[in-house]
Amino acid sequence: MKPTVLLSVVFLACTARGADTGAIPPADLAGQVAAIDSAIEHHRERLRVPGAAVALVRHDSLLLSKGYGLRDKAAGLPVTPRTLFAIGSCTKPFTALASMISADSGLLTLNDPPTRFLPYFQLRDAAANQQVTLRDLLSNRTGVPDDLAAGWYEKYGTRERLIRAAMQAKPKGKFREAFNYNNYMFLAAGEAIAVAHGTSYENVIARTIFEPLGMRHSSLSLDSMEASSDFAYGYEDEGRTRVAPKRLVYNTAMAPAANINSNAEDMAQWIRLLANGGMFDGKRLVSDSAFKEMLTPAVRTGGGHYALGWFVEDWHGLRLYSHPGGVAGYGTRCEFLPDQRLGWVVLTNVDDQQLPKAIREAIYANLLPNSDNRAR
Repeated sequence: MKPTVLLSVVFLACTARGADTGAIPPADLAGQVAAIDSAIEHHRERLRVPGAAVALVRHDSLLLSKGYGLRDKAAGLPVTPRTLFAIGSCTKPFTALASMISADSGLLTLNDPPTRFLPYFQLRDAAANQQVTLRDLLSNRTGVPDDLAAGWYEKYGTRERLIRAAMQAKPKGKFREAFNYNNYMFLAAGEAIAVAHGTSYENVIARTIFEPLGMRHSSLSLDSMEASSDFAYGYEDEGRTRVAPKRLVYNTAMAPAANINSNAEDMAQWIRLLANGGMFDGKRLVSDSAFKEMLTPAVRTGGGHYALGWFVEDWHGLRLYSHPGGVAGYGTRCEFLPDQRLGWVVLTNVDDQQLPKAIREAIYANLLPNSDNRAR
């Protein structure tokens, strides 16, 4: 399927919203976005990705929101900007932001122990258990690995039982010094946030993030995704095996780590919020201090740092925040450059990060070097 360049998107962004587009003339910007658009389809075909959707935002302007390829190969149905994908671990930054919004509201602090909300929370290491806070959970620096054996969903099922079991894993590194990526820490953080609000985690995300941002198609319900008239099937085994959303039922048990489903249209709103420092349509969703706290590096990783729900790295000399999301049949990557007020999301129906990484290089090659936004 050949792309149709949506130059109207660029002009809408430049004129209707009245957003600052820097020193790039509209005609030049349109050409740059057209080059990115072409590169996306080229890389999608080269990497044999069945379908993808991309949203690109700069200075509060939507530069691109588009689908590529197919959401259902058998039926020949195309991906659109409203096609729903499972975003996997790109859910984690939503949990981190919900925690900051909750702190702004006085419902919790990041220095609270998890036991304030979850009395059953207990780390295997007694010394770490005495000191652990919500901040430690959200920054993956407890030293505890994510190593429940296969069959964990069938064995434990409920979120409380999962948390009880996962916290007893033997530490693999020093508390607050070693980075250990752990889905269950985000599960515990999300459940703590839910208790603080007196409702479910799903309701917290809907009320504090989806509704204010107008993310009308996004949810944490696989049933809702599959009932939609526009959702993507996932694909495995080089595109030979189709994955229905309901196969991801295990994600419901660890929703704060991995269970959001969304589309390019809605995720563009999320990127607008991030690229503008917590502001959306002229209103502040999260305080400036809380937003900056969320982005503050908390622990070293192999290639940079991890903040609260975000990987932080140096990329072409720029400070890049990113998070990948991968579940069976689906791969997503959400990234933004706060200093350049630029961000993008790539949603695909294969669990692979090659296309998102190729697209970010296309964005750099066509948009960043030729603009004045390095100084902004």
